[in-house]
Amino acid sequence: MSVPNEPIPDQPPMPSPGWKPEPPIKEPDPDRLPDETPRPNPDENEEPAKHLYGIGPKIGIDLRKA
Repeated sequence: MSVPNEPIPDQPPMPSPGWKPEPPIKEPDPDRLPDETPRPNPDENEEPAKHLYGIGPKIGIDLRKA
């Protein structure tokens, strides 16, 4: 490895007159990606199961009248 012959400057070179700093890159939340929206757990819903009201498979009885 070669050693430079010039002394190391005390300050870095000044930027050109029209230079502006770039804004920082906006990073996504580290816990989830942008396309991962939190969904409620179906086991924790307070509404009854859909098949009880005739939306799902028929079970032969109407539990709304029971």
